[in-house]
Amino acid sequence: MNYYIIILMNTILITTITGIKPVVSLYAYSLGLSPQEISMIIASSAICPALLALHIGKWIDHIGTRPMVIIGNVMYLISLLVSVIFPSFFIFLIQLAMVGIASTCLMLALQKRIGNLGGDIDRTVANYSLFGSVGAMIGPIISSFLYDHYGYHICIFFNMLIIAIALFSEMGMRNLNEENMQKTVENQQKNLESRESIWTLMRNRDLRNAILIGGLIFSYRELFSVYFPLLADNMGISPTMTGILLSFCGLTMLVIRFTQTSLVRSFGRMRILTGSLFVTGIIYLVTPFSSWIVVLFVLVGILGAGLGLAQPLSTAALLEGSLPDRHGQVLGVQMMINRVSQFAIPFIFGGLGGLLGVSAIFWGSGLVLTVFGYITRPLPLQVDKTKNQKQHL
Repeated sequence: MNYYIIILMNTILITTITGIKPVVSLYAYSLGLSPQEISMIIASSAICPALLALHIGKWIDHIGTRPMVIIGNVMYLISLLVSVIFPSFFIFLIQLAMVGIASTCLMLALQKRIGNLGGDIDRTVANYSLFGSVGAMIGPIISSFLYDHYGYHICIFFNMLIIAIALFSEMGMRNLNEENMQKTVENQQKNLESRESIWTLMRNRDLRNAILIGGLIFSYRELFSVYFPLLADNMGISPTMTGILLSFCGLTMLVIRFTQTSLVRSFGRMRILTGSLFVTGIIYLVTPFSSWIVVLFVLVGILGAGLGLAQPLSTAALLEGSLPDRHGQVLGVQMMINRVSQFAIPFIFGGLGGLLGVSAIFWGSGLVLTVFGYITRPLPLQVDKTKNQKQHL
């Protein structure tokens, strides 16, 4: 039962995140905010989590996942309610800052719960991510449809309703071994100073690259969901069609995961992770030049496939390559990189977006991704030997 509740909460979380952010950017745009101001709003969803992600991971390791799940859902609900009552530039800044912190609490807590379930970690994470892809597929199309036909308020109230369902479903969770974990908290704290630093663990190149790639992939998935609607609007594409395109991206994320096991056996985990950076970077670079709907469907589909492989593989690599009582911290480092890039990219390229248009944000993002794809490439002696993945993680 716990496993199914975790999947439900993750699906709801991804559904709301992928649905709300494009709608917020479109709504802010309709109120007269410039691309530069919208970039500042999006950056606000990253700066606080960037500072807090590692600490949130540590708190989850020490106090358990349940308090963080409750805090995250309540904060999420409050942030959406505030934006409905007082829509303005300043309120949007506060709203997405709260959404960023809330989603960080929820993502790290749910991922740690998945790691605590044991068993085949690759299969468990793949199934967990598979249903997350369902959320990524239906979130944009539902929220964009509601926004296009019924307005911002109805769209937000619908998302608040399903977040409330996630909050109440937490009450059906058994303690998920957290009672035993609580008994060991004091021992963990006593041994904290003697244990190696989280940064020492990152000397492992594969672990470090998995953290870096996972953080970048997560952030650029969210950035795409925010900036693509603005690019599509400039191309004359309706919000409903934009939502369909984003949902198609979620569909390809889902479909590609059915081939994940065979691809890992054929090419190796780290090769796939590095390749996903290159693919994502290329899509970002060429998308502003492709205004035809058919071409956009192809590009968005390829992007979804790259993201769909990278997300579960990076998470599985981190959970398998670290001790259970360090899962929160390792995932927190990945989330910190995620939020830093989410803040830096809008801040750096947002000014260019104001001068050169939204296309400049895509070009700059594509360049960053391809560069990091080269940096994190597997070295000849460090390529995964597909017959025994655990030797390398």
